[in-house]
Amino acid sequence: MNISERGLAFIAAHEGFVSRAYLDPAGVLTIGYGFTMRSRLFAAFWRHRHGRGLVRGDRISREDANRLLLKLLEEEYGPPVLSHLPELAQTSFDACVSVVYNLGARALGWRWARALRQGNRELSAELLRRTGTTAGGRRLPGLVRRRAAEAELLETGEYGLATSRRWNPNPEIRRVQALLKRLGFPPGPIDGLLGKRTRAAVRAFQRANPPLAIDGEPGPATTATLERAAENRWGAAAALLSSALTAGGTALTDLSVITVLTAAGVVFGLAVLLGLLWIYRGRVLAALR
Repeated sequence: MNISERGLAFIAAHEGFVSRAYLDPAGVLTIGYGFTMRSRLFAAFWRHRHGRGLVRGDRISREDANRLLLKLLEEEYGPPVLSHLPELAQTSFDACVSVVYNLGARALGWRWARALRQGNRELSAELLRRTGTTAGGRRLPGLVRRRAAEAELLETGEYGLATSRRWNPNPEIRRVQALLKRLGFPPGPIDGLLGKRTRAAVRAFQRANPPLAIDGEPGPATTATLERAAENRWGAAAALLSSALTAGGTALTDLSVITVLTAAGVVFGLAVLLGLLWIYRGRVLAALR
């Protein structure tokens, strides 16, 4: 058994095509339809063509990526499913290949796969919905959505919106808009719509973060870069504040630290002043009469 055409479209839609190599949310260099050097066949293809491993900013055509995706699914990710879970229906096979493509063959040893091997598709789907939804220590909406779609396909045989022409590969537009605003690229109203102002903000962010393609589309590469940029920004701010609070008697020469402490002092002073005014409000009112 091989992946079906609808199964191929299902996986391609969930992965999303990216022409330039980028770091995914887990920090893994990725290109095409989620291709990484961890794939034996992709690594062999890339080294044969370029004489080296994948580096950030490398490009791949959609035609090459389409051919590679089918080859990888038929020769690298489909066979482990056939070996561990024989006699599956086509829709169940497609769902399992999608899981293995995303999580690796090790996922076939997890509870959801054991339940499926025992013939309990409902339990398998229930367990799958809670499986492999984190990357880099964070629960990612894209992975939650993908597991839900795979579980639905496994349980009901329905491919859902992933194969529809109207399927949006990145429906968490509100999240993208919030990240853009936080990073200083105002997208306009945070309304979940990919309008002109949001596209302009995405293009501005992409222009400031090479080698992202400047197309105004919040695809996998742009979204992953947004997430990392936000984490780095607020992580650095937290580290800076922490170092300021633990510095003790050490001279503080960093302007950002001084600014933070000055602001904190002003807030504290205002709080003390308001407290005193409240305590002596009677005398203050009497003096004003």
